[in-house]
Amino acid sequence: MPQRHIPVARISTVAALAVGAYLLVHGQGAPHWRAVAPGAEFATLRGDPFCRGGSAEIAVLRLDPQRTRLRVRHYSLEPGRQPLNIVEWQRHTDALAVFNAGQYYPDNSYMGLLVCSGRTVSPEMHTRFMAALVASPESGKRGARVLDLSHDRLDPRAPGWREVAQSFMLFGRDGEVRVRKSDRIANRTLVAEDRKGALLVITTEGAYTLWDLAQWLKRSPLEISHAMVMDGGHEAELCVKTPRFLYGSFGHWDGTEHVADVSGALVPLPAVVIVESE
Repeated sequence: MPQRHIPVARISTVAALAVGAYLLVHGQGAPHWRAVAPGAEFATLRGDPFCRGGSAEIAVLRLDPQRTRLRVRHYSLEPGRQPLNIVEWQRHTDALAVFNAGQYYPDNSYMGLLVCSGRTVSPEMHTRFMAALVASPESGKRGARVLDLSHDRLDPRAPGWREVAQSFMLFGRDGEVRVRKSDRIANRTLVAEDRKGALLVITTEGAYTLWDLAQWLKRSPLEISHAMVMDGGHEAELCVKTPRFLYGSFGHWDGTEHVADVSGALVPLPAVVIVESE
């Protein structure tokens, strides 16, 4: 009688993912938020079982749009007119937090609409990018949102917001995932809105596919309404600094290899979003 070879390793992997997903839905408690500045709280959560390389920790900076201010900065408007790495951007701006503003081409030009303090740096909308992080309404009031451009209107000639950074949606308010399944892994930085209107800046310390990260976020205790992707790979970074708190995550995974690279903090970023507290 011929012997039958049972793929034990594959079965074990599937079982581990199933158990991990169950624990994610049923066992992960509420985040332990730490106040780091007025209107800003920080927490870390575990991204098991979806992390495919490195640390499973996921950092979350929760912002009250009425007590914090987001600004988009571009190197062409700065005195040195040279892209800075994330640590240099933080020192230059003395911001509470800094993260990459989105996708850009090899010549450092921005992919999509980019508006910095009312000045349009990149005027063309990216036709396939259906999300935008917007802040500081032209009315002069405080506020920030993640727009889903499949439903929300944004006129590049008169956006109505003094800060705009266009990118692509991860999933919408209806829960529909807007990215394809893929085995491409990388560090990820996202911006999301929760169901109470707070903004969440999210960065992974390890490598995830976008599809897997969407599944984790939808099941997480963060109560996210919708989320957009800012970047992935070495540019997926977050720096938070106050007199009593310091956090830095620098992209170790660029999506092309399954080996971590520590050069993330040295990557020049043409544009960043900075967070200021009241």
